[in-house]
Amino acid sequence: MIRSYFTVALRNLLKRSEYSILNVLGLSIGIACCLLIFQYVSYEKSYDNHPNADQVVRLRLDNYQDGNLEWQSAAVYPAFAPAMKKDFPEIEGYCRLAVTELLLSNDERNVKSREDKGYYADPSVIPMFNISVTNGNSATALNGLNKIMLSASMAEKFFGNENPIGKTLTYRAPFSVQTFEVTGIFIPPVHSHLVINYLISYPTIGTVRRQFGDMSRPEETSWGWYQFYTYLLLKKGTDLKKLENKFPAFCDRYINTLEWKKNNRTRNEVFLISLKDIHLHSHYMQEAEANGNDQAVSFLYLLAMLIVGIAWLNYINLSTGRSMERAKEIGVRKAIGATRGYLIMQFLAESILINLVSLVLALLVALIAAPWFCTLFSDVMPKHFQLNTSYVTMLSIIFVGGVFLSGAYPAIILSRFKPVTVLKGIFKNSPGGLMIRKILIVVQFATSVVLIAGTIIVYRQVTYMRSQPLGININQTLILEGAGSVSDLSYQSNFKPFKEAVLQLPAVKNIAVSTSVMGKENNWSNEVARANASKTKKANLDFLGIDHDFIPAYGMTMVAGRNFSIDFPSDSNAAILNETALRILGFKNADEAINQRLGNDSGRSVIGVVKDYHTEALNKIIEPQLMLLRLNARDVYSVKIESRNVPNTINALRAKWNMFFPNDPFSYYFLDETFDKQYKADTQYGKAFGFFAAVAIIIACFGLIGLSAYNVLQRKKEVGIRKVFGASVQRIAYLLTKDFMKLVLIASVIAVPVAWWLMNKWLQGFAYRISISSWVFVIAGTTTLITALITLSFQTIKAAIANPVNTLRME
Repeated sequence: MIRSYFTVALRNLLKRSEYSILNVLGLSIGIACCLLIFQYVSYEKSYDNHPNADQVVRLRLDNYQDGNLEWQSAAVYPAFAPAMKKDFPEIEGYCRLAVTELLLSNDERNVKSREDKGYYADPSVIPMFNISVTNGNSATALNGLNKIMLSASMAEKFFGNENPIGKTLTYRAPFSVQTFEVTGIFIPPVHSHLVINYLISYPTIGTVRRQFGDMSRPEETSWGWYQFYTYLLLKKGTDLKKLENKFPAFCDRYINTLEWKKNNRTRNEVFLISLKDIHLHSHYMQEAEANGNDQAVSFLYLLAMLIVGIAWLNYINLSTGRSMERAKEIGVRKAIGATRGYLIMQFLAESILINLVSLVLALLVALIAAPWFCTLFSDVMPKHFQLNTSYVTMLSIIFVGGVFLSGAYPAIILSRFKPVTVLKGIFKNSPGGLMIRKILIVVQFATSVVLIAGTIIVYRQVTYMRSQPLGININQTLILEGAGSVSDLSYQSNFKPFKEAVLQLPAVKNIAVSTSVMGKENNWSNEVARANASKTKKANLDFLGIDHDFIPAYGMTMVAGRNFSIDFPSDSNAAILNETALRILGFKNADEAINQRLGNDSGRSVIGVVKDYHTEALNKIIEPQLMLLRLNARDVYSVKIESRNVPNTINALRAKWNMFFPNDPFSYYFLDETFDKQYKADTQYGKAFGFFAAVAIIIACFGLIGLSAYNVLQRKKEVGIRKVFGASVQRIAYLLTKDFMKLVLIASVIAVPVAWWLMNKWLQGFAYRISISSWVFVIAGTTTLITALITLSFQTIKAAIANPVNTLRME
């Protein structure tokens, strides 16, 4: 019997090949898009998915000033972990990670490189993150001082094919030379919120910091140095909320009662976040990496369901729309004894067959399109199609449910036809069925309008952020990673002649020094108050160390006062504020701040105020900033160059660099390119919006083609009679399209508030954003109307110009 169902179903589908092709195309495109989006959603939601993940949490630190939340940080104080392990029996272990970037060299092979993504780490990092150690003893590799574990790629860079265990790498710090013993090789955790290139034994951090002259911040007991990502391994079954409820008392016991905290009127609170939630739900200060966007991922998931839903709605529409054509078939079948149950099974067999063919085609499309699709969304996402087990199961359930629902409704409707009524030729479509098809068309095109409006708004927002003045000139700025190996005592004797030699190059206009640069998060901040701290609250300001040339090199505008100058030796104890810092510190205007002291009577004197400028993308607010004169800064060199002969300029700079800093690698990038990368994710989502909007319209139009064809078929006698009585081609085309165009217009009206609500919610994530203009919805609706009209015109014009004699001769 089952074989009979599918044999008849195949015969019917082949008999009506045009209808079948429209359905298969719509369904295969919809399912393929769903598969590809599910791959991305699956990838984003499977970060840090290793055996211990359900038991691992990370701490988050919140800081309050006078009861107001000042900042939230992913990094916390190093003393948290041991104190929590002692106080809370729910905690089995902990791991602290402090990020570092070191200039390392293998002097035997003359290999040197500045390496980032390194961490000072407790030994527990290996089992907690399930890191695979391929060489060395994982239990002891991070015990003791000056031990280093390398990723496999980093080991190959420094040691080639040699066995690096027991060999050394040299770190040249400004105050001394330090040697690390290689004790292990590991494969970094894949698909993790952490990118780890090397690990250094945790106690070493104290040694390195003391070489920089910092003797006051012990890495074990500090309650003021928040630079440590702290992970806790909890006992199985631990209730996170119950554990968190104990933290306020803990913070009061250890932190908030400290004298300096009370004097500064600050307090701390600490919270937990599950390891698996970090990538999509953690967006705080000092994140280890740029995390994903849960809102965007959820929206894409919804989008996948909408697109495949539109495809299934098409099937329902086309199936029920063909009711007049299949009415006689059903009448005959019932007249010769077919039961309603048999007919329902027959129509379900057609649905299953069409959906299975569509699924096979969709899988082929997904396999072919996966490399392009993955590149659209991520540089690190695997470039081949794959889904984890949970999403395969979910997709299977959705597919089976969709097949049943999309097949069941037409099957139930069509099997209701009464054979006597049908065979007498007095059958008509029911008003209820027509209404449902109209509703389905409205839903399809309303979704299309929402997607088109979303595409326009995303594009406008990204364009707005890229086109807004930053308050500084970052064009033609070459950023050199600073010289870290030269001691402070000899640094100026190297840097000054280097700077003079660089400025003699014809294509170099200026060179400036700073501790950080635009386009990157500045992790140097501190609490600052005006000299009379009892009357003004403290504010957390970003600190930036610069030289005399930094402000003019970037074309910053001085609102009041002056820049740092070599004519004023006292500038070493001076400060320059931006306008945001000015307001937060309570100054009425820029002129009032000049010559005012910060901190205390012997604190820094404000000598200038610069106009606010953007240090990061426009989805973030301008932070309050305090600039200090730091002539010995060597983190970043900003070289302003001419646009001509850039490769020759870079080669000339490399030659000068190697002459004065032979122990430091020449590493550079262009500031404007790096700054623009901050908008990459939003640009990608904009492209995705546009692509899926086009897909939704195409699928909806497939359905419209089929429905208009059957509409013309049903009204061909009417069209013939109207033409005999003199109706024009335009009049007939209007009659055949007006009902559909009304539905598309209704869909546009319904889509406007939905699109506005969704996109307004999305825009709230940007500190500087566009306002949603009404013309966006006009364009979205008009585009949909024109697309629908063009789609309908193929059938209507053909019917309107047909010879009425051919239509009426059989009547």
